[in-house]
Amino acid sequence: MKIAILGGSGAGKTTICRHLGEKLHIPSLHLDSVYWIKDWEHIGKEEFHRYMTNFFVKNKSWAIDGNYMNNEHFKTRLDLADVIIFLDFGTQKSLEGIYKRANSYKHQVRSDMAEGCIEGVDQVFLQYVANYYKYKSKFLTATINKYKNRKQVYIFKNREELYNWYNAL
Repeated sequence: MKIAILGGSGAGKTTICRHLGEKLHIPSLHLDSVYWIKDWEHIGKEEFHRYMTNFFVKNKSWAIDGNYMNNEHFKTRLDLADVIIFLDFGTQKSLEGIYKRANSYKHQVRSDMAEGCIEGVDQVFLQYVANYYKYKSKFLTATINKYKNRKQVYIFKNREELYNWYNAL
């Protein structure tokens, strides 16, 4: 099974990806852990694309979390996925998740992030989140709706819906 998990920052993409990987015994890949390298520097698009192409070739099943819509592998990821999950929880729930995560990992590096990528919240990040739900979530919804007749597509509006689905697996 191949599962693509999309959604806003703080929605819980990485958490559900990890849970699905464990429950279904499939590799889980957190795109933030690939994209971000030491001290919040990031790899280039070509290197990112090569990494993802190799990952797709080597793995017959997977759960991948992250959006990265402006990369070549975004469409490939959705084309290859059997299941597409969109965590469409809204700005308020994303901000709650971000602050919860920031408090849990304050001045620390999460296990799914590169060295020196210390958890924190700043104005630039908050603006990104606000714009995400204004613009990017609409694009994501339109994009994944194109797959509804060919794939299992789930758009969850809250964590309760998500975990009811997860627990029924």
